[in-house]
Amino acid sequence: MQKIRDFIQLHKRPFMISTIALAAALALGITIACITSSTLSYDKIYQGVFVGDLDISNLTVDEAKTKINEHFNSTVEGTVLLQCDNVKKEVNLADFAAGLDIDATAKEAYSIGRSGSMFEKLQAIHNAKKNKAVITPHIFCDDAMLETTLKEMASQLENAGREMELTVGDNELTVTRGTSGNYIDISEAILLFKKNAYSLDGKPLVLAVNEINPAAPNAKAIHDKISGQPVDASYKIENQRLIIIDDKPGVSFDIDAAQAVIDQSTGDTITIPITLTRAAVTRESLQTQLFPDKLGTYTTRYNARDVSRSYNVSLASQKINEVVLAPGDVFSYNDTVGPRTVDRGFKIANVYVGNQVEPGVGGGICQVSTTLFNTVVLSDLEIVFRTNHSLPVTYAPLGRDATVAYGSIDFKFKNNTDNPIRIVASATGGANTVTIYGVKENKNKTIEITTECTGTYPSRVVQKEDPTLPAETVKVEQHGSAGSSHNTYKITKENGVVIKTELLTKSTYVATDHIELIGTMPPEEADLPEAEGTENPSVSESDTPISPNAGGTSPIVPINPAAGAPTPEQ
Repeated sequence: MQKIRDFIQLHKRPFMISTIALAAALALGITIACITSSTLSYDKIYQGVFVGDLDISNLTVDEAKTKINEHFNSTVEGTVLLQCDNVKKEVNLADFAAGLDIDATAKEAYSIGRSGSMFEKLQAIHNAKKNKAVITPHIFCDDAMLETTLKEMASQLENAGREMELTVGDNELTVTRGTSGNYIDISEAILLFKKNAYSLDGKPLVLAVNEINPAAPNAKAIHDKISGQPVDASYKIENQRLIIIDDKPGVSFDIDAAQAVIDQSTGDTITIPITLTRAAVTRESLQTQLFPDKLGTYTTRYNARDVSRSYNVSLASQKINEVVLAPGDVFSYNDTVGPRTVDRGFKIANVYVGNQVEPGVGGGICQVSTTLFNTVVLSDLEIVFRTNHSLPVTYAPLGRDATVAYGSIDFKFKNNTDNPIRIVASATGGANTVTIYGVKENKNKTIEITTECTGTYPSRVVQKEDPTLPAETVKVEQHGSAGSSHNTYKITKENGVVIKTELLTKSTYVATDHIELIGTMPPEEADLPEAEGTENPSVSESDTPISPNAGGTSPIVPINPAAGAPTPEQ
């Protein structure tokens, strides 16, 4: 018995050590597994992921979209040089209806570290955190037009080859044999174009040359590829843009008879009799069905000679032009137009700051939001958020304006119809016009807008001393205007008879100060002879003798600096 006890005692310690080591290893494994699981299940963009120079680490996809939209110019302009071996072609992005594809850009950023095996995912996450993972902003464009351009380039390659082409006619199928040689992979080239066109900065987009050896025509293979029931044209809305998916006719033919025609043919083209069934809904008919009616339109006027402001009005109009909203979608003017910065193309023009007019970037784009606001009301769509300017504007009746300021004041409306709607906006020749198209569910209904003034507020005369002006003179720095308040009503008529009148908005415009500069220059200084190379102070044409309460305004008060920094209204 003692020997047994000694044996157990002898082996007890190593056993305990082994048990502890196993437990530690198990605990470590569990810890690593938990960390790995937590890392791989992270629901935001991983650390170190950039779009160009923009860090979008640790953002959700929606947060990344907002940041990308704020940072990059959504209007994609300019030219791209496509190059494939010795074939070059410069294309204008505007011809391809190109724009910033925020969704695709954010999705690619989110996809980093989320493909491949567990170890490949972890490696990608580690590399992004250590070295940065930089992607370029994607664009969207008209794929069909780009495909045509790429095929034209492919045909110009040295020793050009081509894939077999199938052309469906009314009662026959034309098969053009493919030829071996050099070719551009069209699908690959389109993806490359969309991923890189935004950030080329004048560099050519180099397309790869591929060698193709097309298969000989085979009736069954052709039948499997093109035969089937007709498919109607359809559409989807992405990035507030309409994308139409082409219709596909139904095609059928006798496989054995077709193969016999192929076997007997020796030319480059083969004609096979087919039975064609047209789709009930074609691209053309779908486009007509989607936006058959003009729901509402409105025009405001601007001074075309004010070049910078006119440019801003035009640029903002371009950014909302051809926007399409699905039923239930909410349109945000700030999200669609984006930040008003010089880098994004906006110019300096007058804006409202507090109760004064000052130069600011983006001056004029409130005219577009105002034009859109009136169009939305006349289109009988739902206003979600609207704010009037602090001061009256000249391009719309009081009570019918809509101000915006990026980051603080937005204009929003909702497509409360059962069909998509399309915005068409233009600014040319001093006229800013916005029209909304869709399906008018009640063609006998019309909308009108009326306003009423509910109060007025007098302007103050504010005086500031100016030592550069001779004493006893006044120079008008800013002409004042009275303030007022207004109610705006939406009137709904059916067959010309009013069926509803509703209060749409209440607007209040502050009075602007009439600011006068009071000359305080001592008489002896004013009488001094002019020094060489300087000018004598002079009174401008707007200078007048001191006249308190001129024009029936409120009493004279000293000027007070505004508290804080008012948000510029554009």
